[in-house]
Amino acid sequence: MPATATSSIFPRAERAARCLNVALAGNPNVGKSVIFNALTGMNVDVSNYPGTTIGVSRGKLGSHDLVDTPGAYGVSSFTDEERVARAGILQADVVVNVVSALSLDRDLFFTQQLIDMGKSMLLVINQWDEALHRGLSIDTTLLSELLGVPVVTCVAVEGKGIEEIKQNLALARTGNVSQWVAAMLAPLVDAGIDQAHALLIAEGDEPSATAFGISYENRRADIYRFRRQKVNEIVAQTVTQDGRKEGFSIKLGRLLLHPVYGTAIAAAVCYLIFYQLLGIFVAGTVVDLTEKKCMRIYYEPAVRRLCANVFPCAISVNGTRYEFPSGTLAAPAQAARLDRGLAHAPPQAVRFNFWPAAGAWTLAGDIVAGEYGLLTLTVTYLFALLMPLVIGFYFGLALLEDSGYLPRLAVLVDRLMSKIGLNGRAIIPLILGLGCVTMATITTRLLATRREKLIATALLGVAIPCSAQLGVVSGTLARAGGLASWAVYGVVVGGILAATGLLLNMILPGKSGSLIIDLPPMRLPRWNNVLKKTWSKSLHFLEESIPMFALAGFVVTIAQATGLLEMFIKALQPITVAWLKLPADPRIATTFILGIVRRDFAAFGLTDVAMTSAQAVTAMVVITLFVPCIASVGVMMKERGPKVALAIWVGSWLSAFAIGGVLAQVLPLIL
Repeated sequence: MPATATSSIFPRAERAARCLNVALAGNPNVGKSVIFNALTGMNVDVSNYPGTTIGVSRGKLGSHDLVDTPGAYGVSSFTDEERVARAGILQADVVVNVVSALSLDRDLFFTQQLIDMGKSMLLVINQWDEALHRGLSIDTTLLSELLGVPVVTCVAVEGKGIEEIKQNLALARTGNVSQWVAAMLAPLVDAGIDQAHALLIAEGDEPSATAFGISYENRRADIYRFRRQKVNEIVAQTVTQDGRKEGFSIKLGRLLLHPVYGTAIAAAVCYLIFYQLLGIFVAGTVVDLTEKKCMRIYYEPAVRRLCANVFPCAISVNGTRYEFPSGTLAAPAQAARLDRGLAHAPPQAVRFNFWPAAGAWTLAGDIVAGEYGLLTLTVTYLFALLMPLVIGFYFGLALLEDSGYLPRLAVLVDRLMSKIGLNGRAIIPLILGLGCVTMATITTRLLATRREKLIATALLGVAIPCSAQLGVVSGTLARAGGLASWAVYGVVVGGILAATGLLLNMILPGKSGSLIIDLPPMRLPRWNNVLKKTWSKSLHFLEESIPMFALAGFVVTIAQATGLLEMFIKALQPITVAWLKLPADPRIATTFILGIVRRDFAAFGLTDVAMTSAQAVTAMVVITLFVPCIASVGVMMKERGPKVALAIWVGSWLSAFAIGGVLAQVLPLIL
């Protein structure tokens, strides 16, 4: 419905002509991001706010700049999310405050704080259809009069009310500040402090007090008490309910929190999405098609064939070697022979390598299209292996988010997670880590405290296997020892995960935050919303990852050309044979080294090595605990800093080989 207030701090024509900084603000799970995407048409820029790891989305709303601030329960400086939201709101000319029609008694507390800050506002009541379905009636005209700001209703997931938001943005105005609050802020305002900072100073906000060099009595408790009373009175006057019975979605939401039934449903959901969809279908069927059957057989040989026109090389077709000292263009007769050979040879029978006699020119060829080349391994790994997994992960996550199930899963596991210094929110990155540790490390941003982020990152780096590893572990253990081997593997890895969390919980200073999370209504996921979320997040991940993977391919190629890679392999071989008691096969040491580049290299390299049950379990535990891949280490450095990333990297080396050595002595007595 259209806004009911008709005046604003600027005349309507002037407001429409000016380029304003507009901030979307509101509690978590009220639909801000859906509204943001609808207003900007997905033409957004996502970046970390300076000094934090919190992603902030920015876009254009006509001529205005629009920013989607993180969900917060108020303007304060207790968490990274709140600090980023605080900065965006303070800088905004207009705040579009999004609230849920299902929880006005909670959400209007934030609204009233924005009004007390003197911000020019437009109030958007989202989930209007859910309120009607539950028999809620909200008098928006009276609500607008009591608050003093225009009110618009919205059903964001269906696109209803989006045009009304655009049309009524020019009507945004400051709301009704109570005389009691105005009198409290008067000394600060008279001293030249703007009303927004004056309120924050009165509420005990240290950054605001420090910025203005002022000491003021902390009246947060009094202000919050008064604000709660005022909001309760407003809700009592504007919201009524007709007493309808609970709907199916409410009953389902309650069932999902039941300690027995909820746990069973959670196990089934995780099995279907994160094992069947991601682990079996995406990591197995899709990746097998994109990586092994498309990129390895068709794309990489084609790239190397093109590079043979530039770089000296040798190509082997069914055992016949064709040498091109100056590239195929300089040897047309041999090129014709090569064409005939390629025409009668299956792609997998073609082997390509740059000609060693060419010296530095060969190194350039290796960097571009060699075994770890920028146009070969980098492209294949990023687009054929990682991107299908990333898209699958974000698709599964979007389904859980859009249905309203993810917050309930967090509540269900909260008590268990508290034992290792985390709360229920941490289940999200840990689950995602079973698919891709790199992406899961990024999602630790949703945890509230630095302490929780450190613990979760360490657990991901030390004891969470990725989906590719899980597939190889499953096949190897099934062949080597079946259920008994699986049981030993599960107990060892699960025990290490728990022990790591308990140890970090004891030694890290501070205290992890409690779980404060909203439970949105359960609903069927909206496919357009799910697909938009999946695409935007996957694209952003790809943009961040390309430079990292290009650097990894370059470094490993240099190490291979200079002999450093071979040195590492020789240094590791005595450890794998004498300490881990694995077969004396040079492929084992090689795969561990390659695992530094890509975690699943170590897993795939062991699939063809004949091992006993004890050796198989030892090897699978070691590769699970082994160092995160270069991509994961790079993200850890970006998210947690180089010291933490280095500590996790070194710690995973030591723990993998130490625990593997102990298992090598004990397991032959059991298996």
